[in-house]
Amino acid sequence: MTEKQGKNQGDLQKLNRSLVMRLIHKQNVCSRTTLARETGLTKASITGITQQLINAGVVKEVGLIDGSMGRRSIGLTLEKEKYLCIGVRLTRRSTQCGLFNLAGELHAVSEEKLFPHATPQDAIQTLKTQIDALLHRSNGRQVLGIGIALPGPIICDEDKVVYMSAFPGWEHVSLRQELSDTFHLPVLLEHDGVCYAMSEWWNLGPGDGKLMLCVLVGQGVGAGIVQNSIPIRGAMGCAGEIGHMTLNPMGPRCDCGNRGCLENYCSTLALERDMALALDADPSHPRHGSHPSHSEIFEMVRQGDVTATTLFVQAAQYLAYGLVNVINFLNPDVVVVTDEMAELEELLEKTLMEILQDRLAKEILERTRLVIKPGGRYQAIQSATTLIIDQFLSQPFVSDMKEFL
Repeated sequence: MTEKQGKNQGDLQKLNRSLVMRLIHKQNVCSRTTLARETGLTKASITGITQQLINAGVVKEVGLIDGSMGRRSIGLTLEKEKYLCIGVRLTRRSTQCGLFNLAGELHAVSEEKLFPHATPQDAIQTLKTQIDALLHRSNGRQVLGIGIALPGPIICDEDKVVYMSAFPGWEHVSLRQELSDTFHLPVLLEHDGVCYAMSEWWNLGPGDGKLMLCVLVGQGVGAGIVQNSIPIRGAMGCAGEIGHMTLNPMGPRCDCGNRGCLENYCSTLALERDMALALDADPSHPRHGSHPSHSEIFEMVRQGDVTATTLFVQAAQYLAYGLVNVINFLNPDVVVVTDEMAELEELLEKTLMEILQDRLAKEILERTRLVIKPGGRYQAIQSATTLIIDQFLSQPFVSDMKEFL
């Protein structure tokens, strides 16, 4: 069945409320005059909508602000501290949860490592303990919901993880249902690439981009695609799985069933594997026989270790080959590369640009902005809250959030 395209009066009112909420969120503080100018709605409509939002307790007035022609107007902003949301990131090795306000400011955080060979149920129980502790720190403020950033691919309509490389068993689990039944809160899950992409899109200025590709290069490789503020998810929600494009058709078998997948050559797990093999084969190296973590490898690169630097550059080159394919296919005007591999920002950018300059048409490269953004410690869980905040901006009457239970 196709999605209904018609809009009745109630739908239009919701769309206008959402438009106003998104502008206030984007600008932090703005006047009714600005809202009318930017939305194209009449001043009378803006007055009515903003009064509804004030009465609902989601927007408040904050005194006079400077406007055009030297005039001053009453400012409007969201009730940022009245509502909280929980962001979660699940990786193959750890769980991280945070309690945030609507401005993305962190109030409390919990981080736990998963023991080797942990099962999905082990991870879920760890998450439940962490989330319960965060809810007790909300100090009576309303928690709107729980947003979860997951390595994909994910079938969004079924809230199902198709598979998680190096962490089997998730295809038989409904994480959303488990947490919703426990906490009786809206729970939204999404590919971590989409969460990052939406978070980065909000940071763009007006006219900065039409189509953004946000590439996460950490324990796996994934991407989020956003066009004119709308994430592109594909038919099932699996779009952006660039980590499973084939670089080598005769390469090693991946958990996805393919061979020679990109993430097998440029993820931090691949870097750790290759470094351990190189150290095992080099008795003269001071760290012979050790298996350093990616953070330790990055530090070795900073100290000038030739083996670590060579392997990092090799991984970055493989990533660049993948980016050439994706840029030619999607034609984004902004490409953001983030997560763990972006920690060595300068070396990664230099290596990527060398390959892109060599393999992309000049006209395409000149109109494609590459941004390397080292992932902040809490960037992932903050980006996961965009799922809840985006729904709140779409349906600012808090009672409407119940439909996501």
